Amino acid sequence: DNDNDNSPSIPKQPSLVVIDSIQTMLCDAAGSSAAGGITQVRECVGLFLRLAKSTGVPIMLVGHVTKSGDVAGPRTVEHMVDCVLYLEGVGPS
Repeated sequence: DNDNDNSPSIPKQPSLVVIDSIQTMLCDAAGSSAAGGITQVRECVGLFLRLAKSTGVPIMLVGHVTKSGDVAGPRTVEHMVDCVLYLEGVGPS
């Protein structure tokens, strides 16, 4: 029992980080551009890539699609990440 211990606690490193959705993220490095725009998406993805590589923690970036099945916003993310997965739900049968 270490209730009286005044030593600083060491935060645990997560085993996985999920960002949902990348189109809503804002990064200071992208300046005043709008969330979801090419500049914001590119800078935010780059930031998360550097974070994943420097910490060894995998980061899953979720990007939304439109009703027609197209990636919402710029397709920049698809060219920057290691893997792209498309998940589709099936309605009740």
